Amino acid sequence: MSHGPASRSLLSGRLLPATLSFIALLWIVHLLRIALAFLGLIPSHTSAQIFGIHPGSGITGLWTIFTAPLIHGDWGHLLGNSGSLLILGSLVGLQGPGQLWTVSIVSALTSGLGIWLVAPHHTVHLGASGIVFGYLGVLLLMGWFQRRPLSILFSIACLFLFGKMVVGLFPGTPGVSWQGHLFGFLGGVLAARLTARNPAP
Repeated sequence: MSHGPASRSLLSGRLLPATLSFIALLWIVHLLRIALAFLGLIPSHTSAQIFGIHPGSGITGLWTIFTAPLIHGDWGHLLGNSGSLLILGSLVGLQGPGQLWTVSIVSALTSGLGIWLVAPHHTVHLGASGIVFGYLGVLLLMGWFQRRPLSILFSIACLFLFGKMVVGLFPGTPGVSWQGHLFGFLGGVLAARLTARNPAP
């Protein structure tokens, strides 16, 4: 049986090779950190200090925006983000791989820049939760920007299912980078606007 454009987009969203590959990369990096620490080659906290985002570190510290999403503090942190990436990324991927890539990149960049600009100095921020909240942003706002009945219903359904996550956009939980969540969410909103101009076929 042949597949039309819509079914191909749905199939690509279900298979999610990009999201699964990214999650696999996160696990490989985490296991590598554990192995290096076990062998005594690096202290367990060194990679977080090196590759995490240090707010206010100056222009020379901006490169960590690209590395911080790959580093997680512990197994709980990694497992939580992996599950969220898989579920929310699967839903974003229903619109096609192009939107998935756009949302992932834009939310990672806005999250990292937001942390670097406004988070307290002498803190270190890491993990892929900015991308997770970017996915949340696009899922909740795509109906508003696309103005299609199915998209609106889809966003309402996502609000019902994942609306409690918006609590993570505000301060209150110690050790949680709400700045990364907030700016990642805003990146998702921006991506929803950008992709609405040229919706996936």
